[in-house]
Amino acid sequence: MVGPPFRLYRKAVSYLPQRRRLAGGIKMPVNDWIIFSVSALFVIGAGVAIGRISGELGERLGLGRAWAGAVLLSFATTLPELVTTVTVTLEGAYGLALGGILGSVVFNLFILVLVDLADPDPLYGGKLSKSHLSTGLLGTALLGILMAGLALGVAQDRGLIPHNPEIILAAPLGIIALYGVGQFILFRMARQSFDKGMVVPTVFSKFPMWGILAAYGAAAAIIVFAAMALGSSVHRLSDHYGLAATFAGATMLGIVTSLPEITNALACARQREYDLAVGNVLGANAFVLVVLAGASLIAGNRLFTGAGTADAMSALVMAGLAVIMQVIALGALAIESTHHMKRLSAASLILASLYAATLFVSYQFGR
Repeated sequence: MVGPPFRLYRKAVSYLPQRRRLAGGIKMPVNDWIIFSVSALFVIGAGVAIGRISGELGERLGLGRAWAGAVLLSFATTLPELVTTVTVTLEGAYGLALGGILGSVVFNLFILVLVDLADPDPLYGGKLSKSHLSTGLLGTALLGILMAGLALGVAQDRGLIPHNPEIILAAPLGIIALYGVGQFILFRMARQSFDKGMVVPTVFSKFPMWGILAAYGAAAAIIVFAAMALGSSVHRLSDHYGLAATFAGATMLGIVTSLPEITNALACARQREYDLAVGNVLGANAFVLVVLAGASLIAGNRLFTGAGTADAMSALVMAGLAVIMQVIALGALAIESTHHMKRLSAASLILASLYAATLFVSYQFGR
């Protein structure tokens, strides 16, 4: 059921002019492009601010920067995914929701390539906390549950197995439950491994605790409202240009909603806060899957059964490639790989190639 705030927002948007006619009779959704661009700018600006706040908040709470990046920062920077996914799901664009979330996952892993490129030393060469392995493995397990749920949904849709909604319901519930257990374990690990001597001073170091919490809430609110407009504008643009749902989600929605992650990761890399940058990427990849599971439950679990065969199969392949990418990154971290070619490590070269392959696959399913 669509709530009153969303209905009011959609009614307000409907009064805006949606098309402008160009020479030759070609229609261009000028207003949608303006909403898209302005919303993206607000998401970027608020995302950068909340990144600095999250690091300070994690240290004030005695949790360290790795956990702050994996939970506090990843929650804040995945607010665009949360809002846009719920928005397009309520509008019935299930393929767009799947493509947006999985596009964010693979693009987040591509961010590690950019961080590696910005770092003169090998990114995986022993400078990162091994706690990232636990966060990354949790995200990989959640991707596995998502793939199982999508496969069962396709099988039921094609009549390969009897229709049983309870079986499909186990997928989103399993994602949420496993994430909760995993975060409890990671929280206890972070409390035990926090080193007060590792505290990094920031501009927020002089703020009182209430000021930091207020700034965190204000930045989060800006991201929420900007992401609502962003999700609806992408939905209309993809319909206007006839883009495949999963491809539009993986590009227009997945990349733009990951702008807070990329801006924060590069800012952290410049300040040599690599644990915060990597923790944000891996933590966000786990949390966005919980967002997808929650959106599915809100929509009566229609994400797993109502996306259509082509969109579901595209999402399955994208999720499989995301698993491979995440395993490669975690493997390089585990062995502290220093293999590189010029400025990029071998792992980063593979990640960049697989990201391009993911976009190619999502495009092919929409042809």
